[in-house]
Amino acid sequence: MDISNEEKDRIARADLEKLEYDIRAEAETAVEDFDAMGDEGAAAAAAETAGEFDEAMREAK
Repeated sequence: MDISNEEKDRIARADLEKLEYDIRAEAETAVEDFDAMGDEGAAAAAAETAGEFDEAMREAK
């Protein structure tokens, strides 16, 4: 069974959106974990990284 290019594109977009969601969720969890451990520096760095990721994703769309 051949898959059309349009279907391949749809699958790839869905996979990318899932990866974006997973990365964003992992970044948010890291911020919360570092914050709970009282490591403000690491929490701030993780939050900055998450923000940079969000900005890059907005620019890419």
